[in-house]
Amino acid sequence: MFDILPTGIDGLDAILGGGIRYPEDTAAFVFVTGETGTGKTLLGLELLTRAWWRDDRGGRTFLFYSIEQSPQDLHKKLIYDFGHYFGAPGEVRIANGENPAKMCLEIDAPSGGTNQLVITHANPANSDVRGFKIDIDWIQAEIGNYGRADEVGMVCIDNVGLLLSDLDYFDKRAALLSARNHLMRHRVHGIFLHEESGPKSPHFPSAEELSTDVLVHLAFHDSALFKSRSIEILKARHQYYYRGAHHFSIAGKGVNRELYLGARSERGPGTHVYPSIAAQLSIARDESQLRVPRRGETVISLGPPQIATAFRGSTGPTKLSSTIVLAEPGTRYTGFALSFLARGVETDEVGLLVSTKEDEDAILRICRNRDYLSALVSADRKSISKQVRLLYLHPEFLSAGKFTSDIMRMCEAGPDADTDPGISRLAFDNVYQLHRRFPLLHGQEFLIAALLDLLRYRKITPLFIDHVPQGSARGDLGMDPSLHLSTFDNVLHLFVKQDEGEHRPYARILKSVGNEFDSRPFPVAL
Repeated sequence: MFDILPTGIDGLDAILGGGIRYPEDTAAFVFVTGETGTGKTLLGLELLTRAWWRDDRGGRTFLFYSIEQSPQDLHKKLIYDFGHYFGAPGEVRIANGENPAKMCLEIDAPSGGTNQLVITHANPANSDVRGFKIDIDWIQAEIGNYGRADEVGMVCIDNVGLLLSDLDYFDKRAALLSARNHLMRHRVHGIFLHEESGPKSPHFPSAEELSTDVLVHLAFHDSALFKSRSIEILKARHQYYYRGAHHFSIAGKGVNRELYLGARSERGPGTHVYPSIAAQLSIARDESQLRVPRRGETVISLGPPQIATAFRGSTGPTKLSSTIVLAEPGTRYTGFALSFLARGVETDEVGLLVSTKEDEDAILRICRNRDYLSALVSADRKSISKQVRLLYLHPEFLSAGKFTSDIMRMCEAGPDADTDPGISRLAFDNVYQLHRRFPLLHGQEFLIAALLDLLRYRKITPLFIDHVPQGSARGDLGMDPSLHLSTFDNVLHLFVKQDEGEHRPYARILKSVGNEFDSRPFPVAL
């Protein structure tokens, strides 16, 4: 049988299928590799720290050995840079900070008792207070000593390669393998962090020799404009996991869900992993057990009331059907997107507006000035209704995985689902050439199709706006709509036509799956 060790790290548990799986008669072992500056130390420190304050047994010790950084420096990072020990829920006490090479922190376990986190500066160039040389043998002996006093929960050794740099590296190599076996025998979770530098050394033990449960590789991805971090699970021998390189970022402070989307819009301090789009689709399908939510039977309003009159009989777009509006310049298409959300609010639905052009202040002005959008304004008309969330997309160097992840997160319910429920309608204004605002987004056609699938699995009804050039004649579409016709359930063309001496927005329906409609143009009030 197997146990699962959740990492508690945003996104990492998702690509691991819930956490690190290991045989119940032993312990988990993680081997993290990567070049300089990729975030190995932070990842190991966060894994250990979260395990320390989440552990509910009480009376256990968690050990972090740093070859290069002092306990005092790491402690300052834990307090100031990463939001009180990555969001520890309780008071943290310094039990022993007098030794410059060692610091002991305590926190009360959820079920009682006290857990200790001990940070040690294990630099081979130094000696301990008794004059013994600090090396892998010394570390193994100290782990054993802690184990005699209290149960050891997890051990993380940073930059283990530096422990093998002595002339007697063959003996040190054997000692490192012995330390790994010691952790396994005593059912202590272990994390080794190793820095890659040039060709792989034959003297360093392989992941197989270390009997690694999960092998993690951190790297930089360079583009012409930006250097981004990636994380890849190269091996997870006891479990299913989502393959491929995934983007990750590091946040030094906590933020709330109301902040705009951007490179730093993570939910809290620490490491945040954003699964690739392929992985997100696989996760959504696995969670739904490959059952795609069916479209509803009840006809819904797409916004302007004139749209409904173009459908014949009792037919029309239903919940979970996808819609795109191909809007020409000057058509007030933002009003169309907002009208779609307003009709949802009137039936007690919660909506999300994703905007690439208008911020909250502009949206509020638009809603105040148009009666058909009154449902989107608060009672005092000073703010947007609580039933609508706004996500303004600043131009950013965002990976496709983070782009879709952040949108999907804004769709989730808050901590109290009764007062902050998940959304059921999403309007995206607009998706025209997203790569111009987000240079790392490649293959927009696939991105949009994948986003539609993700929304469908979340049971969210989407409406997208896309810019199109003005046709040669009023009402003619000045582009090939084949891609949109093959992607969306409902496709509308929005254009400007002169009517009684004034230019007015007109619409016509190009496609609506399963519905009867009049394809002739008709005026819409925007």
